[in-house]
Amino acid sequence: MNENMSFKELFDIIKHRFLLIFIMTAVVTLVTGYIQFRVISPVYQASTQVLIHETSGEKNSNLSDVQLNLHYNNTFQTIMKSPVVLEKVKQTLHLSETASALKAKITTSSETDSEIITIAVQDENPKQAAAIANTLMKTFKKEVRDRMNIKGVIVLSEAKASESPMVKPSRIRNIMMAFGAALMAGVTLAFFLHFLDETVKSERQLSEKTDLPVLGVVYDIKNQQTRSDEKHFGE
Repeated sequence: MNENMSFKELFDIIKHRFLLIFIMTAVVTLVTGYIQFRVISPVYQASTQVLIHETSGEKNSNLSDVQLNLHYNNTFQTIMKSPVVLEKVKQTLHLSETASALKAKITTSSETDSEIITIAVQDENPKQAAAIANTLMKTFKKEVRDRMNIKGVIVLSEAKASESPMVKPSRIRNIMMAFGAALMAGVTLAFFLHFLDETVKSERQLSEKTDLPVLGVVYDIKNQQTRSDEKHFGE
């Protein structure tokens, strides 16, 4: 078969297998949509922010205090996700999950040269996510005050339960990706089946297979002759 196919031939292949492509794309898209909306549980995020600014009480020490707080920024974030803090959060909220599972839901971050730490919690229950974030913040505040005598933990914003935005899954994006992938797979399958089909469908294919010129074409006139005979018989 000639590898240099015209655009019309490519279009004819897709047209011939259109039903296959349509069914494959529709089924995959519908199944993906069902899984996204009915099977996979959505995950929501709640976040809170704290400012940690501990002062030494000495004059002209503001700059050194800020530098010291920035230096301990990573330490504070580590304490937030430490087993000691997480176990107390579990006890307060009566959570059944392990400390490791709880830690996987928590993300702490801070901008460069900033004393503000953001605590973000992801959970299938938006109210639970907010409760974990706020309890974690309060537990951390108490721990650093008792263990490190740091009293400069200021809550800038508390986490609030919200039905939106939904963090994951991104339903529309996943459905569109499934649609595109199914469409490409359907077209690929259509061409694959076409190239496996050895049936001669045109004079050109016959000439290419036999390497002989086509001298003429005999059309199927059986049906036409039958209708003509029936007409004469009726007369």
